[in-house]
Parts: sequence; structure tokens; C-alpha cells
Amino acid sequence: MDNPRLSFWFLFILNFLVSLTTPQPAPRYNFCSTSGNYTTESTYSRNLNDLLSSIPTSADLDSDGFFNASIGQNPDQVYAIGLCRGDLTVASCLSCLNNSVQAITQACPNQKEAGLWYDACMLRFSNRSILSSMDDGFLYVAWNVYNQTTPYDNVLEDLLPDLRDQAAAGGVRKYAPGEIEYMGHWTIHALEQCTPDISGLDCKKCLDSAIKDVFTYCTGRYGCFSIKPSCVLRFESYEFLQTAADAPSPTPIVAPPPPPLVAPPPPILLQSPPPVPTNTPGVLAPADFWYEVRAFYNGTLVDVPPLAAPPALHPGMSRSVPFILHYAGIGGKDIG
Repeated sequence: MDNPRLSFWFLFILNFLVSLTTPQPAPRYNFCSTSGNYTTESTYSRNLNDLLSSIPTSADLDSDGFFNASIGQNPDQVYAIGLCRGDLTVASCLSCLNNSVQAITQACPNQKEAGLWYDACMLRFSNRSILSSMDDGFLYVAWNVYNQTTPYDNVLEDLLPDLRDQAAAGGVRKYAPGEIEYMGHWTIHALEQCTPDISGLDCKKCLDSAIKDVFTYCTGRYGCFSIKPSCVLRFESYEFLQTAADAPSPTPIVAPPPPPLVAPPPPILLQSPPPVPTNTPGVLAPADFWYEVRAFYNGTLVDVPPLAAPPALHPGMSRSVPFILHYAGIGGKDIG
């Protein structure tokens, strides 16, 4: 199949058929703005539906996994932007965007502005232009419920600013994965990414804010998310990025001399998740990576969703993890 256009449509149709038969993961979070509503039969509603239905075919997935589009005229003009995580294949990106289109109008059925985040992609729409404008007013932050007995915050102080600088200098692909060894037996995996429509300077500002979130809410934790409309930061004690030929290679970073090795005691959950039985030899269950979650809007706490963990993988994705993860449902709240 040498025709690129035919190849794209074949991949899109195949992915759609798979999505009909494959259980889809829940979004990590959504916000529904209270700044304005629309009615079902309105011009805004028709424009929004037309715009969202065009997203899977208009996204320039081969270059940076980012799209932006608008449709209509004021006061019924609709703007949308979306972004896939930088390590995804085209198939995984399409799957995540398709899920986002379906999920965002279910979560926010009549709001003129909304946003929705999966682990693998994000989607936003609004009745105001949101392109090329850095936005860090909304914050979703989640941290692993386990405390480290030998915190590796000192190595994060080296890793996270380095990835920030790489992402900000990334041009059309503002994405930087990385990893760092700690105490000889831990590998800390991280990524930082900005929407490619903002400048390098704004990307650095957004990620600076995300790094500050990490050291405000996630000190001494085994994993953390900081999700904002224009950027995302994540680190984990396991490999969570997709392994693919077209994914950028993680950047190894030399850590400072580690402290003496001390075996950590068994961790204690702040809230016990329901047990998930497994018959797989050598696989750990119960889950080791549940998260406490907070959502802020312009610095004000607006939501405390239930304890949660990363949602299931989208079709076509793989994960190299030596244990089972538990998954919990969707969080979301209307905010002004």
C-alpha cells in the first residue's frame, strides 16, 4: 500500500473497528468550564460536532501528534487543540484521540469550554482562541501514595530541569523523555512535554511551574503527575513510555553520588485498594501504584477525586512493567 493517503485511511478504519470491540480506558481527568453553555440544536453545538468529528483525520500525526482547528464565526466559533504523548505510534495516537472525542462531550455535554486528559493524549475545545497561548491556570496533580524511606528528590533536581530545557528547545516536538539511576537498583523514568504551539520560553515557564508542583506536592513519593493545559510532567519508578521505533530515545543523566544503600521497609497504603486476584507466577498484586489526586483552578482547590491509578493502555500500546497495576475511575469537576 504505497499511497500514503490510502494507508492513513486503512489505519484509521482498522483502528476504529478495533475500538468498537476493545474496552476503552477512562480519562485521567476532565474539566468543564462554567463560563458559558450551549443548547443541543444551537449553531455552536453543530460547529462543535463538526469540528470534533474532523479531528482524527485532520491531525498531523506523523510529525508531532498535535493538531489545532477552528470552525464557524463569532459568537459561535469553536476552537480545538489536541496533543498525543511524544512516544506514541500513529495507531495509539489515533485511538486516544478517538476516545477523547467521544468522552469529552459525554463528560461536558453543554459547556462551551472543556478539557480532557488521558495518560496518552489531551483534547481541549473553547469558544475563545486557545492556540499559541500558554495556559497553566488549571492544575491536576497526582502523587503515589507510598513514601520513600530514602527520597530521590536530589536526583530529580538534576533530571527534571534538564528535561525541561530539552522540551523547551524541541521546536515542533516539545517532548523530552529521560531516566536516571538511583542507588544502584532504582531507575526513575520521566517525561516533560509542551503543546508545540507555544514558544520555547513559554514552554520553559509552564514546565518550571510543573517542577514547582512536584516539589510542593510530591516530595518523597515514588511517582507524580503535574498536568496543565499547556504542559505535562510525569515521573515514575517504572517504565511507562511506549517502546516504539519512532519514539525518541530517553536521555541518560549522570546522578550525583548516592547515599548508602538502605533497604526500605514494606510500604503502607494510605487507602487500601480492592484486591485483584492473579494466577500469574511472579507478578505482584495488590497494586503498588495508587495515587492521591488534587485539582486546582487559578490556585484554588476545586476537586479532590477518589484515589486513582493510571488508566488502562489504549489499543496498540505496550508497557514493560514487572507488576500489575490497578485502575480506578474518572474524576472531573465543573470549574469557572
